[in-house]
Amino acid sequence: MNKLLPYILIGFALVSGFYLKHYLGLGDTKGVDDSVMISDNKIDNRFETLLIYPKKNPVFDFTLIDHLGNKFNAEHFKGRWNLIFSGYTNCPDVCPNTLNQMTQMYQLMEPSTRDKFQIIFLSVDPLRDTPEHLKQYLDYFHQDFIGISGEKSQIDGLIKSLGGIYTINQQEGEYYTVDHSARIFIVGPKAERYGILDAMAVKSKNKNQLVNDLTELAK
Repeated sequence: MNKLLPYILIGFALVSGFYLKHYLGLGDTKGVDDSVMISDNKIDNRFETLLIYPKKNPVFDFTLIDHLGNKFNAEHFKGRWNLIFSGYTNCPDVCPNTLNQMTQMYQLMEPSTRDKFQIIFLSVDPLRDTPEHLKQYLDYFHQDFIGISGEKSQIDGLIKSLGGIYTINQQEGEYYTVDHSARIFIVGPKAERYGILDAMAVKSKNKNQLVNDLTELAK
């Protein structure tokens, strides 16, 4: 039994890592390939580009500040579908690329569908991403997008309840980077963690199927 123990532990670690990466999105940080097709693991067969969780857990009861300086909490999720991407404005590539893709997706939606969604950028770098800076940054993408940030404890609670992670690399000095999850999380109209978008569908030039799935979701 003692000889087999190392192999058992290795097998457990591999299975655990697969679960965290593919189902909770915890493996999608800077420098990690985020190209796994969720459709291979999807739970709700209605959708080709969305993974819907079987259990809809309420998000952390947080209080943050939006890009206009107003209080933003879990109540603001209610009544609409929320697509949430976490990152920071000094991100060199992943964040602007993802927000650009989200802009294209949002613009392809019919106006009646857009009204049922909120696109939210959750900054995990509150020291540099003030409301004023978030507003200036999001103006490059779409005026409807909402930026939120605030106290670290509140960010941590929300990120954890969404199934994401982040690490601020403070040892790098003034121009530090932040490693963060690259998933786009879905929070439903009851402020519950609902699912995630397929990374390849978001990056694809043809976003028709993704838009169709989101339209169906919001019916």
